Amino acid sequence: MVPTTQDTRTPRPGGGIPYHLPQRGSRHRWWRTLLGFPLLGLLALVCMGLVTGVVFGLAALAGVEQHDGTFADPVWEYTAGFLVVAALLPAVLLTARWAHRRPAGTLSSVEGRLRLRWLAHCTGWALGGFALVTAFGLTRGEPWLAAQWPGFARYALLALITLAVVPLQAAAEEYLCRGFLLQSFASWWRTPWPGAVLTSVLFVALHGYDDPLVLADMFVFALAMSWLTVRTGGLEAAIALHAVNNAFGMLVACTQGVPSLEQSGDFAAWDVLPTTALTVVYAWWIDRLARRRGIARAA
Repeated sequence: MVPTTQDTRTPRPGGGIPYHLPQRGSRHRWWRTLLGFPLLGLLALVCMGLVTGVVFGLAALAGVEQHDGTFADPVWEYTAGFLVVAALLPAVLLTARWAHRRPAGTLSSVEGRLRLRWLAHCTGWALGGFALVTAFGLTRGEPWLAAQWPGFARYALLALITLAVVPLQAAAEEYLCRGFLLQSFASWWRTPWPGAVLTSVLFVALHGYDDPLVLADMFVFALAMSWLTVRTGGLEAAIALHAVNNAFGMLVACTQGVPSLEQSGDFAAWDVLPTTALTVVYAWWIDRLARRRGIARAA
């Protein structure tokens, strides 16, 4: 962590700056990275506070009862839970621009933008993977209670909310962990892997699970997505799997009513291992596809 005025970024063979090193340009200073952490915390509080205020304001206008900071209507509680996390996204983008003095698009990919066609391609493979995992669960006889079906109108409402807010929540976590934090630590160490391990531990800690199998599954997911982000030069593949994982799970849970956002409980091995296997296979396969399609890995 030595101040420098030179462009010390490390190009890949054949030229180009890899995804994890956009900060190591002529404007790089070790203290810019350090400044980014408290600024991110401050902006996160502001953005999350604004989103919370808007949601509670709309709920008041709609006549929804509120008790001790929670909504009497579980649909509003469900929506607010995801939107508050999604509010991290503008905080992360603004911090990269203001503290690190670089385009916020460098968090998205080495091309300085979110590559939508590549994102859609990865999403398709993620959907196929989770369809197989869900089908496997059904063959094992996982419980589904017809008496808890909320009705088509209620389910349609929950599905629309899920599809609108869950991908934003998943993207915000990816921009924070596999984007901002990974690049921040790499600006000091030049290699992404110490930061990948640290951000994976943080990713697990940010969730409320306590089952050892789930914790291991989440760590594998976080580390695999860090590897895949570096290998593909952007967040698209990680966002796709994360968003599909969360949205797919919520859409299935919505068939039994408004899902609880409580992150605890005990899980059997067969509840966790299929998703862990999917993470590993997805990372391997998308990496191969990226190389075949010539997806840019360096700027």
